Amino acid sequence: MYYHEKQNYVNIFSGIFITAVFAYIVYHRHITGQIDITGEYKTWGILMLIFVGISIVARIIIQIIFHIINAIVTREEEIPKKDERDKMIGLKAIRNAYYAMSGIMVLTILFLAVGMPVYGVFIAFVISGLVTELVENSSKIYYYRKGS
Repeated sequence: MYYHEKQNYVNIFSGIFITAVFAYIVYHRHITGQIDITGEYKTWGILMLIFVGISIVARIIIQIIFHIINAIVTREEEIPKKDERDKMIGLKAIRNAYYAMSGIMVLTILFLAVGMPVYGVFIAFVISGLVTELVENSSKIYYYRKGS
């Protein structure tokens, strides 16, 4: 298995894990009455900023741990350099991710038009970020396996 494939699996796992932990914490605090996510949009803004900040730090830590474990297991000290094929795979995967993000945003606007509460938009932001990341990393794995 290519190094970049393994890295995409780690990205998929970390994206799902971090988003699930965030969703659980927000849901738990909402149920216990610590925060109101249905009416206060300032709260959603603060939650989103916290989520982005914690997500970045957590992903950096997860990537560092992945590189250390990969170096120990494979005995490779150097990260493989990206060639033209890797760059082309990345571009195709980003294209697919943008299609997914665009589709989710259009659906969100349609749901707003038929009466979805506005706080649903914030939930759609989180979901669209996760789906976009899953599409991008899954596309990279697919293209690596396909050989294009």
